[in-house]
Amino acid sequence: MSKTVSTSRFRTAKWLQKSGFAPQVFLFRNLESGQVVYSQLPHFSQRQIDVNFYRPNWENKKPSTRPDIWRCMAVVDLKTYEDSVKLYQNLCRLRYLREVPKRSEAEAMRKRNEWGHIWYSAQFRPTYTQEAVADLIEALSKVADFATTVHWEDPWRMGDYEKYWKPVLPGLKHEFMTRKGNFAREESAILKQLGERAKLAFQAQENTQENTQENAQEKPQETLSDTK
Repeated sequence: MSKTVSTSRFRTAKWLQKSGFAPQVFLFRNLESGQVVYSQLPHFSQRQIDVNFYRPNWENKKPSTRPDIWRCMAVVDLKTYEDSVKLYQNLCRLRYLREVPKRSEAEAMRKRNEWGHIWYSAQFRPTYTQEAVADLIEALSKVADFATTVHWEDPWRMGDYEKYWKPVLPGLKHEFMTRKGNFAREESAILKQLGERAKLAFQAQENTQENTQENAQEKPQETLSDTK
C-alpha cells in the first residue's frame, strides 16, 4: 500500500479536494483475521489501526499493517467531499459504539463456539467483516443518494442484497471490481482508476450545477405587466 500521501491524520473535505483525491471512503479487510479498517485514502497506516481498534483483546488484537495480509473490500463513491468525510466519521463512530458503550450488546449478538468465544477458524473471525457491512448500511442511510455507488471486491463481501440492502437503500448502486489475474497486484491500479472515475463524475456534477445556476440567473424575471 502506497504511503506517498500520509494517512497519519484526519483529512478535511477541503484538503481531500485540494489534494486531488475523489470523494470516497475505503474499507480494507484483513485476510487472516477478518478485521476491517476504514480509511479516507486508498491506503492506510498505523493511525487507522489505532483509530479503528479502541479496546483490543486476544479475540480482537490490533492487526499488523503488512500489505500482503490486507485486501480492499469496498470503495464508496459519494456525491460530495463533505459526504465522504461524514461517512468516514459515522463508520468510526459506529465502531466506537460497538467497542465501548455498546460492547455488551455487540458481544451478545456475535456467534459463539462451544467454549463461549467468538466463532473462529484458525485466526479468522467472520463476525468482524459482517459487522462492518452492517455499519456501512447504517452509515450510508444517513448520507447516500442517487450519486452514491459501492464498488465491492466480490458479491460475497456485499452480503444478501434483497435481505439487507434493498429494504434500507433500494436506490443505492452496487458494482464489482474487475479481476483479471492476481488481484493483489492489480489492486492499486484498480483503486486509482476508481478514484479518477469518481473525480470526473464529481466535476461533471459541479459543471451541471454551475450551468443550471447560470441559466437561472440569465432567465428574465417575469413582471406583473407581462402577465396581463
